[in-house]
Amino acid sequence: MNDQHILFGNSRRKRFGAVLAVLALLVSACGTSGGSDAGSTSGTLTIAKGGPPNSLDPAKISQDWQWYANLAYDPLIYRDPSGTLQPRLAESWGYVGSGNTVFDLKLRPNVRFSDGSPLTADGVKASIEYYRKAHTGSSPLSTVSAIDATGPLTVRLTLAKPNPQLPVVFTQDYGAGNIISSTALANPAQLANATAGAGPYQLDPAGTVANDHYAYVPNPHYWNKESVHYAKVLIRVIPNPNTSLAALKTGQVDVIQGVYSTAEAAKSASLQIASAPQVFVGLALADRAGTVVPALGDVRVRQALNYAIDRQKIANALFGAYGTPTEQIVLPGQDGYNEKPFYTYDPAKAKQLLAEAGYPNGFTLPVVTTSSANIGLTTQAMADELKEVGVRVELTNHPDATSFYKDVAGGKFAAFGIGFGTMPVYLMGQTLYLPSAAQFNPLKSSDPALTGLYDRAAGADDATRAQLDQQIVSWLNEQGWFVPVVFTPVFFFSRTNVAGVESTRGEPIADPVEWRPAS
Repeated sequence: MNDQHILFGNSRRKRFGAVLAVLALLVSACGTSGGSDAGSTSGTLTIAKGGPPNSLDPAKISQDWQWYANLAYDPLIYRDPSGTLQPRLAESWGYVGSGNTVFDLKLRPNVRFSDGSPLTADGVKASIEYYRKAHTGSSPLSTVSAIDATGPLTVRLTLAKPNPQLPVVFTQDYGAGNIISSTALANPAQLANATAGAGPYQLDPAGTVANDHYAYVPNPHYWNKESVHYAKVLIRVIPNPNTSLAALKTGQVDVIQGVYSTAEAAKSASLQIASAPQVFVGLALADRAGTVVPALGDVRVRQALNYAIDRQKIANALFGAYGTPTEQIVLPGQDGYNEKPFYTYDPAKAKQLLAEAGYPNGFTLPVVTTSSANIGLTTQAMADELKEVGVRVELTNHPDATSFYKDVAGGKFAAFGIGFGTMPVYLMGQTLYLPSAAQFNPLKSSDPALTGLYDRAAGADDATRAQLDQQIVSWLNEQGWFVPVVFTPVFFFSRTNVAGVESTRGEPIADPVEWRPAS
């Protein structure tokens, strides 16, 4: 997986720095690393990240680089390491009545932004509206029709269509809840290179060199000073994962986002390893109507491809103990998961279905993939297995994600490798499987049965929605829209002088706001 989050493919960035620059970074005296003083609240926490942010504007920053924003912006609602939603800038929240179309927020009093301005309902309204303007199409707030300040510290959102996941959308994981100072919104261009949040830290421009390192110091106005654990947080840009690990081993950085290829080396060095499965990797069978490759228009063919894959074998071979084989787009225990298995490894069944569909000798399947985020490795392993049932995969591999996503969006490939971070089924619909999911549904596949389930689930109560979400995942599996193979983990490696670096199925993405000196 690339330098994270949640959704591979949201990244809009260029990687910077050559090997010589990185080596110079490691031996420089830029900031104080945790090796000497991060064990106290007056010290520095030094983090390595694989790339610089595309922007510091919380409404525009890629989810891959959310750390750069989360240090400075408190969300309305906080998802803690267990996955539980906790009050943050909002003290309470909830839907009004039934149908999930009216949502109220009650804000925390006496909160000030780093520029000294107060948190108000009008300001929250302006911040959310700014986020909505920055996100069109598949925005998680696309169904919001009105935002009203109903009191000095109360806000109401009215929706044209139901959205049952607003509490999740307003956490630190999605950006919409990272509230921006109204003073800064008067000149939003400044947000690209500065911070104006109500979080525990603020960017220190004097200690920052764009694309190289980013320094954060405590926000003097922060409402919860007890949760500010460091006098300085420094994020260093180190693109190479091996160089990043070397810096961690020598104490020049305290925490890094790791990769599977360096996990054993981190373990051997007695570093702390936090890991949880997060991204399902496999194939998206985009041509469900058979317009590019006629064979894919037959559901039996799509099912055959699912039966042809030995998921356990691929997971073990590519990711060892860290790989979680899957035939579903969600993990066990998560939103929409079905206990009953859909596809076992059965090449004989795959050949039977292909023959019934009129392809006893198989067919040729052009697939575009990328070396990024373990996608290329997985699709190559799948190609080897599909060959055994007569399906000849023609792989077009792009080393860089930009070219890959250009080809995916072009719709000329019947299938493409996919890496997608798990999220609630409702939110996946907007970005993965509905016709409006531009990136991952380039040929605009649609079906009334799927849309009907989705719309019913959106307005349902929690218990009913849980059942409908299972039906949605079941439908996607039975129709073979995807060939999920393995959930790959996110890794966070840290030195023993840092506590609180956690990755769980409830919240896979470790948050630097949680990190503190080990006692």
